[in-house]
Amino acid sequence: MKLKRGRVYRSLFISDVHYLLDKKVKPHHHKELFSLLDYFHRKKIRFERIFLVGDILENWYLSSQRKLRRGKGIKRFNKLFDRLDQIAIRRAQKIYIIGNHDSFNYTLTLPPQVETYLENRGWETMEIYEDNEIVVAHGHQGQYGKIFWFINILIVKIVYSLALLSPSFFHAAEEFYRKNFNFDRNETREEMLQYYSILSNRVRQKNRLLISGHTHQFLASEDLYVINTGDWVESRTFVIQDGDIFYGYVYKKKNIFEREFKLKLRKNSTTR
Repeated sequence: MKLKRGRVYRSLFISDVHYLLDKKVKPHHHKELFSLLDYFHRKKIRFERIFLVGDILENWYLSSQRKLRRGKGIKRFNKLFDRLDQIAIRRAQKIYIIGNHDSFNYTLTLPPQVETYLENRGWETMEIYEDNEIVVAHGHQGQYGKIFWFINILIVKIVYSLALLSPSFFHAAEEFYRKNFNFDRNETREEMLQYYSILSNRVRQKNRLLISGHTHQFLASEDLYVINTGDWVESRTFVIQDGDIFYGYVYKKKNIFEREFKLKLRKNSTTR
């Protein structure tokens, strides 16, 4: 599908941006995200619904609320959300799905000032979105419970603080963590099936399309009836819904992105 100038599409899905990260510690492609959103704006491409599918703001390695309080912090927040808001139609549905990196507490809620900032801009914040057609969740629900998750946060926060002094330390620690403790990569089909089976049950997927992020594995599965939005921080992926068809794209460079997959809603789902 070639995106058409002046077209209003049903939905845009982006996940795992990890906004506010220090680039000297971890590359993040935030400028490329701004470039994509600016491209949509120039081409007058807009969306009825925008889904931020978790881990949009980084809150493990640093405090997003503390960043927001600072003078330059509000400008950084506006730099992203001004762009998102300008590609939403008037009265668009703007959904912020809370991911594990968005929160630093057992209740999986956003920091109060961040939540107020989003609400004032017309964003709805929630852990799971659902309607008759789709269920949208970040996907950490299929990996671990809250206690193990909180321990992860404490370890990573310490590592990141040390990495501000020596960025190479963070890369080594992150690689060690992924190999030995992070079980969300689903390297075999058996692991993938197990992960999505757990996730499907925990978010009550039933016969609806499940859309998630978290694992950074960009995919669309007819059998599982699942779309994973991949991630922006590493892979620069996003999903667009046009009617009853979902298209997955990879951003290559300025104004150039390639389609990786498409998946159609099943007949027992209805859409406008």
